[in-house]
Amino acid sequence: MKTSFQISMLLLVSLISSCSAVNRDEAELVKNDNAKTPALIFHKTTEPNEQAFTFLLPENWSISGGITRVDPNTAGGSGNAIEAKLYMKISSADNKAEMGWLPDTRFFDMRRYPGTNSAASMFPDGSNYNGMLVMKFPSPEDFAIRVAVPFAHPHAIDLLIVSVNPLAGLAAEYSSLSAKLLKGSISSYQASITTLEYSENGIQYLEKMIVMIEDYGKTGAGLWGNKETWYVRAEKKEFNLLAPIFATIGQSVRLNPDWISKEFLSQQMNSNIALQTQQAVEQIEREITENRARTNSEINNAMYLNITGQEDFTNPFTGEIERGTNEWNYRWENEQGDIVFSDNQNYQPNEDVNIHIKGFKRSESRKK
Repeated sequence: MKTSFQISMLLLVSLISSCSAVNRDEAELVKNDNAKTPALIFHKTTEPNEQAFTFLLPENWSISGGITRVDPNTAGGSGNAIEAKLYMKISSADNKAEMGWLPDTRFFDMRRYPGTNSAASMFPDGSNYNGMLVMKFPSPEDFAIRVAVPFAHPHAIDLLIVSVNPLAGLAAEYSSLSAKLLKGSISSYQASITTLEYSENGIQYLEKMIVMIEDYGKTGAGLWGNKETWYVRAEKKEFNLLAPIFATIGQSVRLNPDWISKEFLSQQMNSNIALQTQQAVEQIEREITENRARTNSEINNAMYLNITGQEDFTNPFTGEIERGTNEWNYRWENEQGDIVFSDNQNYQPNEDVNIHIKGFKRSESRKK
């Protein structure tokens, strides 16, 4: 459990939710006199609560939430108080487009392994066991429908399950990383993506939600948890148009190495385990980076049905290679990490009177 949050951050690291100190608000197409098509601006933004990572936020989108911590004294125990959790949402200006991350949470199924837990009869479903809700072990799609959707969208009605697709490759990658980082780990993983339609406040939404379930097996005596629970949603008629924006946000996440190191120390103290060496921490960071590269493709394909493409671009200031969407023909970046996209070959962001930040240079596709 000591590195569960770092592992969680690798897929699309919980990025995004709370009207806090970030001054970048909602996603807006910026019209300009010189362009026949609009430009789209993304601002490099930092997770607001603990500066755990950076990501690209569309201009005029808002953030609510961020990294959170559970107090074992108020939660009824320490079962969910070991690591940091991400509970975040980013929303468009009209609140009709949204990406959200729900916190990784541990649960306990007392009846799953009869005889292994003598206290089972004292903890019925819905009760609290050391800070964990007692609840029957679910499939990923059951968790999405029974727990995650009602939690994220309490006013949703007329829920329709359009499809459920297992993500075996994603679960396998997570299992492999867990085995490397948590020596002797006996946990197993299931993952799926559930496509939903529902109505909320008179608007018809299409949503795709990924859920991974971690099973601690017989050794855990009924311990299980959700991981990688996040979603994208938009008005049904607009979902495909917004997919490149969702993908751009997800591909842009960069972890803060200093935060990772501090989080390791915090988890080690909270779980009373031996301190990792700095070399071990650096190795874990490398494993997470490599795993993200392998899993991002499957995530994007599952989420956006192959309607978005990816390409490598060169940062014009650092020379570093950055993976990003190729849904627009032209890409510019400034030294602060803000990015502008457009399909108009005559468009120049530095001349756009609607853009108050400047210093952009073309970010070219990497030479093959």
